[in-house]
Amino acid sequence: MMENIVDVQDFSQLLRLAPDMLPEVTDRESARSTIADRIKTDEAASALFGQACRFEAPFAGSWLHGPGEKSAYLSLEMAADSLDDEEYRTTLAEIVLSTSPAIPYDFRGLAAAELVRIGPGEFTAVLQQVVTSFEPLPSRALAAKINVPTDGIDHLFDIPGTAAGRVALLAAASRAKTLESRYLLATRILGQSAERPTAPSTPERLIAEDVGTSMISPSDYLVHWDQEFDDANGARLTLAELMRIVLLCPEFKLPDATVRPVLVDFYRSVLRISGRSIIGIAAGVFHVEHGTLATPSYYYQGRDAILGKGCVIDCVGGAILQRGTFLGGGFMPILIHTHKHIRQAGASGASERKKILPCLFVAEAGARFPMDAVGLFETVDYLGKKAPYPGIRALPLDH
Repeated sequence: MMENIVDVQDFSQLLRLAPDMLPEVTDRESARSTIADRIKTDEAASALFGQACRFEAPFAGSWLHGPGEKSAYLSLEMAADSLDDEEYRTTLAEIVLSTSPAIPYDFRGLAAAELVRIGPGEFTAVLQQVVTSFEPLPSRALAAKINVPTDGIDHLFDIPGTAAGRVALLAAASRAKTLESRYLLATRILGQSAERPTAPSTPERLIAEDVGTSMISPSDYLVHWDQEFDDANGARLTLAELMRIVLLCPEFKLPDATVRPVLVDFYRSVLRISGRSIIGIAAGVFHVEHGTLATPSYYYQGRDAILGKGCVIDCVGGAILQRGTFLGGGFMPILIHTHKHIRQAGASGASERKKILPCLFVAEAGARFPMDAVGLFETVDYLGKKAPYPGIRALPLDH
């Protein structure tokens, strides 16, 4: 008989087990029953469960954040079933109000919907303070773009010279975008959102049906690549530039115990990727301006969606990865290109870089972009045509 190397009575260890490790220690229902019993009677256990619900270390990868029977997240389901009314309200409010970038945006949105259902109560004033105190991030103006130095192909920007400086840059951007997410959800909980219902486009419908809560708007995934973040020297870098730093610098390509969590938090807060979704080692998302053009584009990655190792998406046109999709992997070089360069007769080769036709890459729920695919996937080539892989399609931006 295999020795049980984890004491299931150690509540902290039981909470922190990863999903694939839990079956090697105990069965899911026994673990769930143990946790439900403890948090009803033990204040210290209840506090630890609250930390797990807020994705605090070391619980961010816990099996508790797997799917429940009635909810997209078991942790939210257990909170509803096991906590009394005030404890449940407090737990939901702490999830929504937390400044931790580790909490996935869809998880916050589902908690916000529950908070609306039961009423925010004593947290109304705190939510109002979040709305009142919020300061939007600036965007790079056209005049500033014109003055940016260039090598004739790409514009140039300063990158911190140390790994520590680059990691700090990502962490600061994650904190700033987390404040933005808190603001968006607080306005909706209080009924103060300025958004007006409109007939949804196909991309909006695909996002809305996948994320599964009206507290999250498809526009939350329309990424403003020109948003600016302060660096350590008082200069400003855009989100597009930060994404390129992530792809270019080696420390972000490794499964490092200190850097990797910062990178995951960055994707969760800045791109708002959903819980249990993964952007693999040496994989990534990027956006490159064409001249001064940096049009906002969708990037949505649903629950359990995976951008496999080495797979990169150019997001000039945008991408929607619904739940359970898996794109490439195994360090096979794959670029999913969401715009095509157009060269006119008689024009120089360099001029085609600035004249483009963008489109939206869509991977429907459960779709697979096979691991044996290699090279460039030119999404534009499949506008109005069937793509070679089931569930993969291209949408025009005016769709």
